[in-house]
Amino acid sequence: MEYSILDNIPDLSTYQSFTERYFTKRYVLNVNGIENNDIMIMFHSNRITLITLAPSHFFFKTDGDYKLNFTIGNIDRLTNTVKGKGKKGGQVLHPKSVVCKVEFDNGPSFDVLSCMKGTLVEINEELVKNPKLLKEFPDSDGFIAIILSSIAVSEANKNEMLTHEEYVKIVK
Repeated sequence: MEYSILDNIPDLSTYQSFTERYFTKRYVLNVNGIENNDIMIMFHSNRITLITLAPSHFFFKTDGDYKLNFTIGNIDRLTNTVKGKGKKGGQVLHPKSVVCKVEFDNGPSFDVLSCMKGTLVEINEELVKNPKLLKEFPDSDGFIAIILSSIAVSEANKNEMLTHEEYVKIVK
């Protein structure tokens, strides 16, 4: 009787991704009053926050090639550097701070706002090399930025945003 090693591999589709296991998803809908300009913010218990586009964002229904521009005015978000355990020196963000611009080759563009107060820890530089990650894996490899905030600010932000369950009820 012949056996294949592939028969012993479990079904991996039932396993959750890293972000599904360790992050709590929250949503801000219609940012800046623009319909379907929806942001997903994923909170970790250690105050690390990932910013990305929500599945209902109009970006996912827009065709064409695009790039992400991290130069906002005279600030280049890609040059952000933090030091030490307290992440000193990072760029300070407010809820209306632009993290990046998504620019389509055919003309239109839109800003991605941080939607929360915190310190920019890191920009996902993989998006510069491979912007398709934003469309293909927005809640994992395609996150836009990592932000760190105080515990009080993080909890206040969470309470002002929609939970995943509330979001699903609204967008369906």
